[in-house]
Amino acid sequence: MILVNNRGNHNPYINLAIEEYLIRNADCSSNDYLLLYVNEPCIVLGKNQSIYREVNFNYLRNPHVHLCRRISGGGTVYHDLGNLSFCFISKFENHKVNNYRHFNNPVLDALIKAGIGVEMDERNNILYNGKKISGNAQFTNRKNMISHGTLLYNADLDQLRAGIKQNEFSIETKAVASVKSPVANMQGISPLFKSIDDLRAYLVAELNAVEVLDFAAAEWHEIETLAKDKFESYEWVYGRSPKTTVTKGGFMIEVENGIITAIIAQVPNKIELDSLVGQKYTYTDIKKALGNMPNASEIAEFIF
Repeated sequence: MILVNNRGNHNPYINLAIEEYLIRNADCSSNDYLLLYVNEPCIVLGKNQSIYREVNFNYLRNPHVHLCRRISGGGTVYHDLGNLSFCFISKFENHKVNNYRHFNNPVLDALIKAGIGVEMDERNNILYNGKKISGNAQFTNRKNMISHGTLLYNADLDQLRAGIKQNEFSIETKAVASVKSPVANMQGISPLFKSIDDLRAYLVAELNAVEVLDFAAAEWHEIETLAKDKFESYEWVYGRSPKTTVTKGGFMIEVENGIITAIIAQVPNKIELDSLVGQKYTYTDIKKALGNMPNASEIAEFIF
């Protein structure tokens, strides 16, 4: 097992880009790779999910919250500095597809050895005392594949719940929906882990990641470009959302590829909103498009 050096990056877009870079370029013919990282606070959607259904709109309005989309499927998760993400990169083989135990058993064995009585459920989550401490997802390009998951150590569970809390208005879409589960942190369960760094070091040792992969300067440039051009882009984070209809504030807003395609007032009104069709469906873009219209902020709240 070769440990990937991400230079201690907490930038979620960089870490997502490293995963894709490895899928494209890693030589897994004779070795598997292990990437461990801790992200700044962010919400990470599965590849085929609608951001408008999965994320609470209070978070979507906050320009300081990192909103991310990964290349694998699965549900939406919250990351922060109390969450350790693990990612296995290996050669594609048919028997590994959806075989989460193949990848996760070494993690389970390591945690059990540390005195943490964990198990996997039928949804491939890792549970402790019936509560989820890890969700998992996979992706393959038929050359390599990744199987990655999270380990909640001392994450802010209040922020986790608030960020993915269901909105109080109607949102309709055929996009893949997350399955909500009770969650828990691992902090305090084992005396071996007094910090998330202890947990990381323990897993590196137990998974026998004795070699280290250091990216060359040209590789880092490619990773940073991928992070900026793809993973930070509106087209990826919002635009990948399947067609979604939001019914809110007396309006039915149809959104496709992150762009408003129609606004239908459910009751007669004198507000002219045709100018919003074709705009990005974010609070900031709506408010900007309304310009100097009287009560622009209030109307923007209705629409988004």
